[in-house]
Amino acid sequence: MKQEAFCYIRMKSMIEFEHRIRVLMKEAEEELRSIGIKPSSKILEIKANHRAKKRLGCCKVEKKGLGQVFRIEISTALADARDKALKQVILHELLHTCPGCFNHGTKWKKLAKMVNQTYGYHIQRMSTSEELGITTPAAEQRVHYKYCIRCKRCGSTSYRMRKSRVVDEPQKYRCAKCGGALEVDQI
Repeated sequence: MKQEAFCYIRMKSMIEFEHRIRVLMKEAEEELRSIGIKPSSKILEIKANHRAKKRLGCCKVEKKGLGQVFRIEISTALADARDKALKQVILHELLHTCPGCFNHGTKWKKLAKMVNQTYGYHIQRMSTSEELGITTPAAEQRVHYKYCIRCKRCGSTSYRMRKSRVVDEPQKYRCAKCGGALEVDQI
């Protein structure tokens, strides 16, 4: 019985969160239109994603016939976030639906800057839970890296949680900053 009650509460809160993000998306679309930014009219859905642990939002594009359609997902980690923080993530994803803005290129950055200056948001390529004023179990967990990749020339470092090509064969890669040889240490 307790398990059923828990599932009901979780499902109810998920439905409430999805309703909340739909309402905020309509407000966000209006804010964009009022400053001359036109997000796509072909957004099929915005939905909550309870499995997303490391990302706060995602905009997916699908080819349909001659055009594109979009699906936006918002992490349930934002369920307790203030409306402004949640709307900021939604705006970030909505900007990806504008023509020429699917990546975080020059046009996307220009539109994000315009929204930030007009409404006081802090839309950027990547935001952390802490920047948005929320704490999540995932945000509280410290990331444990297994590998440290270090440049022999300039000493710059990067970290990896999993094995990758650069971890397996560092001699085939060079430092992005200075072109120096790389070495890998297991942490």
